[in-house]
Amino acid sequence: MGCTASKLDNEDVVRRCKDRRRFMKEAVHARHHLAGAHADYCRSLRLTGSALSAFAANEPLSPPLAVKYRLDAVSLNEPGGQKSLCSTLDRLLAWEKKLYEEVKAREGVKIEHEKKLATLQSQEYKGDDEAKLDKTKASIKRLHSLIIVTSQAVSTTSTAIIGLRDSDLVPQLVELCHGFMYMWRSMHQYHEIQNNIVQQVRGLVNRATRGESTSELHRQATRDLESTVSAWHSSFCRLIKFQRDFVCSLHGWFKLTLLPVENNDNSNGNNMTRERSDVYAFCDEWKLALDRVPDTVASEAIKSFVNVVHVISGKQSEELKIKKRTEVASRELEKKASSLRNIERKYYQSYSMVGIGLPDPGGPESGGPALDARDPLTEKKSELAACQRRVSEEMLRHSRAVEVTRAMTLNHLQTGLPGVFQALTSFSSLFMEGLEAVCIRSYSIK
Repeated sequence: MGCTASKLDNEDVVRRCKDRRRFMKEAVHARHHLAGAHADYCRSLRLTGSALSAFAANEPLSPPLAVKYRLDAVSLNEPGGQKSLCSTLDRLLAWEKKLYEEVKAREGVKIEHEKKLATLQSQEYKGDDEAKLDKTKASIKRLHSLIIVTSQAVSTTSTAIIGLRDSDLVPQLVELCHGFMYMWRSMHQYHEIQNNIVQQVRGLVNRATRGESTSELHRQATRDLESTVSAWHSSFCRLIKFQRDFVCSLHGWFKLTLLPVENNDNSNGNNMTRERSDVYAFCDEWKLALDRVPDTVASEAIKSFVNVVHVISGKQSEELKIKKRTEVASRELEKKASSLRNIERKYYQSYSMVGIGLPDPGGPESGGPALDARDPLTEKKSELAACQRRVSEEMLRHSRAVEVTRAMTLNHLQTGLPGVFQALTSFSSLFMEGLEAVCIRSYSIK
């Protein structure tokens, strides 16, 4: 019975060390993805500002939509160095791998030691000879010595991990949290400015004059805006996701580091020190802040604006198709008019060369020769008149398409842009407040 309980205890401590290793490995990967997402988000903001400026350059009464962002890279993107967060996590992962192997080896020796003790009891009960008993006792003594050695190795590694955690990791995480808080505070200030600026769009519809037709350059600017806002949406989602993943992994790891790796270490197992409790409370507060932040509303607002720009792009494409049809019809009209002029010139020259007067369009009653009903000039003039009507119709369609595109663009911007920046202003404010509470909690860490 005692052997079974010991085996379960052994399995539990090995499983905890395995989970610690897994959490730290996930934290290393999440930090890498978070650093990339942070860089992508900064880049997407700059590109979106440039794309908005390029798009707005072709709009009447366009407000200054591009606002410069100031984003600190905090400590995420530090690639190396002994005191960087990246190197600290890498070292902790190496230590956790070592600890797992050492604990697994120690627990294996303990299980073997329990088996030998059970064997010795059985041999003594059966009354086996002294040679067998001495051999079993020697094995028990050797295993006991091995337990001491492996336990010392586990203790040394565990102490190194705790030391690295408290001396390097915790200050770096506190600095990172403060960096994110300052970042979102700046973001909130800029989003408030942007939110005030885009309110100008609400007055554009009634004040806008008749706009110019969409050019290929403008349509390309709209396509660029759609792709950059889409990238902005993606980078925003990734930034929040990987920050959650990173903090969640560290939260799980911190929780397990507060549990002893020694089965008989009741002093540490039952009573956490105040310092360790404060560290875990800080990490727990950070995780809760990330879980509570309403990023879905902001994400959907950006995604909705992507759809708005996509609709504008589609309407511009329709307008350009009509414009191309108008241009084709105009070229055809010019071609037919030129052809008719050439035919008329040859036709009149042929009459004048033979000394015959031009036919009297009045017909036989006027005494002159009548024109054939299928005369080439009559047919060409009919074709030209039909082509002129088609050009007029296409030009009217194009004029209406320009008005529709312009009105729809302004209407969509009027509803789309304010929604984006209102959502981002609210999100950045709530996120900033949540991180401020976490930073306040960090002040209790000694």
